[in-house]
Amino acid sequence: MNRPQTAHLSAILTMVASMACLSTQDTFSKLLMLTLTPMIIIWTRYGVQTAMITATILRKKSPHLFTTQQARLHLLRGSLVVGGSLFGYGALQRIPVAEFTAIYCLVPLAVTLLARFVLKEKVSAIGWLFIAGGMTGALLVVRPGGDVDPTGATLALLGVVCYTGFQTLTGYLARKDSPLTIQFFTSLLSFSVMSVAVPFFWPGSMTGAELGLLAFVAVAGSYGQFFMVLAFSKAPASVLSPYLYSAIGFSALGGWLMFNHLPDLWALIGMLMIAGFGLASVWFNRR
Repeated sequence: MNRPQTAHLSAILTMVASMACLSTQDTFSKLLMLTLTPMIIIWTRYGVQTAMITATILRKKSPHLFTTQQARLHLLRGSLVVGGSLFGYGALQRIPVAEFTAIYCLVPLAVTLLARFVLKEKVSAIGWLFIAGGMTGALLVVRPGGDVDPTGATLALLGVVCYTGFQTLTGYLARKDSPLTIQFFTSLLSFSVMSVAVPFFWPGSMTGAELGLLAFVAVAGSYGQFFMVLAFSKAPASVLSPYLYSAIGFSALGGWLMFNHLPDLWALIGMLMIAGFGLASVWFNRR
C-alpha cells in the first residue's frame, strides 16, 4: 500500500471513530436530557473541549496554534456550531436518536445545494436526482403520523442548515490551519457564548451520576469533533463523505440498546434512502 492509500485509510478510520464518538454523545445526551436542560450539556461539552484542546497545545509547546489568519471564518464556524448544537439538542429531546441522525446525514446532500446556489457550481441532472432521493427519504422519516415529532423534525432540519455551513468551512479551514487550532477557536467561541446563557438554566443540584454522565458526553463529543477535523486534514471530502453515514448505524444501535427503540418500516426505508442516495452522490462526484 503506497503512502496516499495509507493516509486515506487512516483518515477513513479516523472519520468512522468520529461518527462513533458523536453518536455515543447523542445517545447519552438524550438520556441526560431526561433530567437536565440542553444548555447545561452544551456548556459542559464545550467547556471540557476548550480545556482539553488548550492543555494539548500547551503540552506540545506550540503557542502558534493559538493564532490564525482565518479569524472571521473561525467566528462563522463557531457561530454555526452553536446554532447547530441548540437546534440539534432541541430536536434530540423530541425524536429518536436514529431518526435524528438520519436527518443530520442530509448534510452532504445539502452541501451540494450550497455549492449550486451560493458557490454557483454546476449540478448535473443525476446530481439533482440524488438530492431529490435523499430529500424524499427525509420526508419518509418525518412523515405525519410517524414516530417523529414535527417540532423535533423542524429543529433537526434547522440544525442541518447550520451544519451544512459548518461542514463546508471545516473542509476549507482544515487546509489552512492545524486541527488543534480549528478546535480551539470553535470550542472557545461556543463555550463563551454558552457561558452567558447557562446561569439562567443552572439546576439547584446535580447527582454524582449526572455529573459523571455530563463528563462522559463532553469527552465523547470533544473527541468526535477533533477526529472529524483530523480526518479532513488527511483526505479530501470526496474520500471521507461516504463514512459519515456510519453514524446512522451507530445511532440505531445506541437507540436500541439505551431506549429499546427501533425505527418503523417507513422510517427505515427513508433512512436507507438518505444513506443510499448520499453514497451514490459521492461515488458519482468522485468519478
